[in-house]
Amino acid sequence: MENLGKYFLELRLKRDLSYKKVWEDIRLREDQVKSLEENRIFELGPYGVAKAVVFNYARYLEADVDAVMREFAIMMPETTKTQFNPRNVVKEKKIMLSTNFLWMIGISIFAVFLGSILFHAYNQGWLKTPDFFSANQHDTTAVVQNEPKEKAKPDTLRQRMRSLSENIAQTTGPTGQNSVANPAIPDTTDYIGNILGDSPVNVPLH
Repeated sequence: MENLGKYFLELRLKRDLSYKKVWEDIRLREDQVKSLEENRIFELGPYGVAKAVVFNYARYLEADVDAVMREFAIMMPETTKTQFNPRNVVKEKKIMLSTNFLWMIGISIFAVFLGSILFHAYNQGWLKTPDFFSANQHDTTAVVQNEPKEKAKPDTLRQRMRSLSENIAQTTGPTGQNSVANPAIPDTTDYIGNILGDSPVNVPLH
């Protein structure tokens, strides 16, 4: 086989296959078929891809597959096959931050902001520190002294009753009998009335 590309072209035209028909049957694009028919096999891709495309196209055209593959080995020797090194996929590094860590950062920023405001206010004299530990601090708690209690006034009624009982004891004898000469005359003296004075509730005894 002198020309592999010419051989493919003659077979396709002999079978009256268009580029569209080839695409519908074996999914070979027009540019790939032209690369085969023009002996630009290196444009098909790496060694393994080019070999697979040539083999499938030869079988599709019902060509002599053995003769085609021998010609392919001459046109594209196996020594041209390079070791396949898969490209290392660079994974995007993502920084995972927990919710607690974000909250801690937010609280820290807020604390620094609030502290700076208080510090500025203290420097401006708007704030004063309380003298909790001052040695000269005096106790300002007022001590209210108990006022002297008024002396209890004597119970005048009790005193009157006492004097009444003493008067009654003086008018009776040692045996408890009336010391008046005439015991038949009752004692109508109003001792309580004399002591307590006139009162609308007093009941006369005679």
